[in-house]
Amino acid sequence: MTLAAAASPQFTGKITVTQHAIDEAVKDFRVPRQTAEEWIRSNLRKARFITNTISEEGKPSRLFGYQRIAFVLAPEENVVITVYPANPKAFLREKVNALVTRELRKIERRERVLERKIALTKAELEIEKAQLQLRLLRARSTATKLACQARINAINEYFTQLDADLLAVKHEKRAVAKTVVAYL
Repeated sequence: MTLAAAASPQFTGKITVTQHAIDEAVKDFRVPRQTAEEWIRSNLRKARFITNTISEEGKPSRLFGYQRIAFVLAPEENVVITVYPANPKAFLREKVNALVTRELRKIERRERVLERKIALTKAELEIEKAQLQLRLLRARSTATKLACQARINAINEYFTQLDADLLAVKHEKRAVAKTVVAYL
């Protein structure tokens, strides 16, 4: 079997599941024994090929993964030898944690900078808006009134855009924070 064929998550042939794999699914994932074999097949169809590896006994095998579930298959056939929860090693989890935490700090800095920039911009535009409103009240010509009102509307629209930009950064921060929690 070529690496490209092994890398394909689509299993064209029949998937055989060993009794050991069923026992491990029941034990580790609390899957009911009656549905464990179909649960393994269903999740394996969605799994992605990781690498060719060897078992603890030194036998060659293929490793697939899907949603923190590791599937070990025979090297040549679609026989599921075992399944187990994929728990990252501590050193790797710490590296990923450091990476996502650093990313969270970047987003927090960007949020603070953007909040300050938006506050300053809004303050300057509030002054311009107040001057325009005064000019609007004093104006006699319709053209001047329309011009002032158009500029006031543009400023209000810009305020809405600034708030949307800040909200987008806050949503991004929330998503990254959830990722940080996953690696604690």
